[in-house]
Amino acid sequence: MAIVVTVCCMVFVMVLGLDLPPRVYGEQQVPCIFIFGDSMADNGNNNGLVTKAKANYQPYGIDFPTGATGRMIITAEFLGFNDSIKPFAIANGRDILEGVNYASGAAGIREETGQQQTLYGLGARKVALDGLGLLGCTPKELATYGTNGSSCVQFINDEVQFFNDRLRLLVDELNSNLTNANFIYVNTSGILSTDPALAGFRVVGAPCCEVGSSDGLGTCLSLKAPCLNRAEYVFWDAFHPTEAVNIITATRSYNARSPFDAYPVDIYSLAQL
Repeated sequence: MAIVVTVCCMVFVMVLGLDLPPRVYGEQQVPCIFIFGDSMADNGNNNGLVTKAKANYQPYGIDFPTGATGRMIITAEFLGFNDSIKPFAIANGRDILEGVNYASGAAGIREETGQQQTLYGLGARKVALDGLGLLGCTPKELATYGTNGSSCVQFINDEVQFFNDRLRLLVDELNSNLTNANFIYVNTSGILSTDPALAGFRVVGAPCCEVGSSDGLGTCLSLKAPCLNRAEYVFWDAFHPTEAVNIITATRSYNARSPFDAYPVDIYSLAQL
């Protein structure tokens, strides 16, 4: 039996044994996790590729124990894993028993990878589809389009909502049509739509690190010192949120504070099914 959790372009596949003993919070709740996605989850797969979409240089990793590793944003801590899931680029042998991270920065959605029924055919039975975040609020889009007096680029966030509404409908459709399937929707944009000031954020529309203006990637410039008050920033670079924001998103995705955070259940409940 398997769990699949998709976050934006990101998919986690948590493969469950059929006869697992009951787990309590803090212990490893699933035996392994398989991840598919983009830079929101890439922890090193792009390091050896011919691409500018990398994060294996300073200041990336400044708050990570081993420094810059290509790890952008992904954690399995809430599911009880002590170590990050190894990227496909270096995983081998028995590593697959704990899972593999296939995420690649700047990846997109292809027809063959966007079909959840493919994963279902391979044994996945528990799937969390994480909706798009508020893309119209990223520093890159603010700089590109402006806001006409609002805090975000509204037409982009309207498209995000259009996509997310249909993603939630897809959850109902898949649960109805696939035997023993358990799909959930994680409302990322809803979680992030609360007043940032209430969570202690002081800087909303600017990145913590200095980003390049010519390459269009919105990534941090190499060896440039980032802001010191990182916990007060919403965005790390021109696209990706800071660790402080990711902690909030991960916490409420795993253990919903509101019935609107996840549907029909949160990731913790999905793991227990």
